[in-house]
Amino acid sequence: MEKTQKRILWTLIFLGVLYFALFWFPNASTQGSNNPIVYLHRDEYVTYPIVERMLAFEGDIHNIWGRLIIYGDYHYGYPFYFLSMLVLLPLRLIQGGDFFNHIPVNILLLRQFINVLPMILTAGILTYIHTHFKSWWKSLLIFALILTIPAVVRSNLHWWHPDSLMLLAIAFTFFFLDRDEYRLGKNFYLAAAACGLAAAIKLMGFFFFLAIPLYLWLAWKKTRISTAKLTKAAALFVLVMALVIILSNPFLFYQAPREEMLAIQSFKTEELSGGYEHDNSPYYAKGPQYWRWTLKVSYGRPWMILAFAGLLVAGCIFGQRREINALIAAWSLPLAIYLLWFVAPKPDHYLLPLLIPVFSAGFDLITPLTGWWTKGKYWQRGLAILGLLLIANLLLSQFSYQISKSLMQFSAYFST
Repeated sequence: MEKTQKRILWTLIFLGVLYFALFWFPNASTQGSNNPIVYLHRDEYVTYPIVERMLAFEGDIHNIWGRLIIYGDYHYGYPFYFLSMLVLLPLRLIQGGDFFNHIPVNILLLRQFINVLPMILTAGILTYIHTHFKSWWKSLLIFALILTIPAVVRSNLHWWHPDSLMLLAIAFTFFFLDRDEYRLGKNFYLAAAACGLAAAIKLMGFFFFLAIPLYLWLAWKKTRISTAKLTKAAALFVLVMALVIILSNPFLFYQAPREEMLAIQSFKTEELSGGYEHDNSPYYAKGPQYWRWTLKVSYGRPWMILAFAGLLVAGCIFGQRREINALIAAWSLPLAIYLLWFVAPKPDHYLLPLLIPVFSAGFDLITPLTGWWTKGKYWQRGLAILGLLLIANLLLSQFSYQISKSLMQFSAYFST
């Protein structure tokens, strides 16, 4: 890394540490309740006993192994529970049986290290992908934009959930594709492993089914490798991805939990299609217009979201990082179609893997537009000034919206 890149990296690490510390206080709050069970989020109330069971260490080695591998809640993949168990394992070993009497501390650590930390790393990785840490202003703005999205702040508050780990795996997929530079070498297969982890945690890795063929086509176009080598690379990508899914979910080797997982995922598919309550509530109506409330509360006004989508599309044509923008667009398109037209429930965290990558591309046109402004022809200068003013207005509006909403969410945990 060059000196500027190192300085930007260390600055983002410092800001990330501050962000991590900032969330320590609300995540340690019991929200006015002295009962450690009452203040748990309803999802935590279901998932936390699974981790306690994994850490029970009771009975012989077969019972201990069974509790560690056949964990029982197959809504989420094993990496979520395994990493959560690893976070608490040192305390379990130090405290012994008293470990189970410290639920608030245990939940605090899970919220911080399974939710907040992976989200910070996701923001840092996406920032690197778009800037390679060569631009101070762009790096700081992308990092800040991602971490102040109201849905991100809400996800980091009083919630321990697999979405941040899944987002980190998605970000690593783009990161390794970027590092591979179309050589189809080890980084390409590390991208396959990261994609497999995203699928293993919460199935999202499967939505790379357009982005990876696009990457292979770009690799062929740039390097003119033979069709045989291209086909081999594609097959190995699928193989590595499949192996990671299987090996990171070792319960799949056992028939009973495997069948239970398939039944749970089948039922979950029906829930996503029909909603949790099978009535005619408008909340479960399908179509982009019915996501308006979720978008407005947790991401921005609909015109802002459309503007960021437009910036991504324009970035595929004119942007400084056209190819990575094209990969993000190829990732986002099928996911957007699925979520907006085929998913009935509308919680804000469903949109995180869609909109965080889209938002990260929002600054990419600024550099080429600045070049037009300073070196372009007369008409190019006019378009550049207009484009820069529109982007500045969008970013100012978005940051203003995000910071005000996020501060309201954050401060609510100190008002009870």
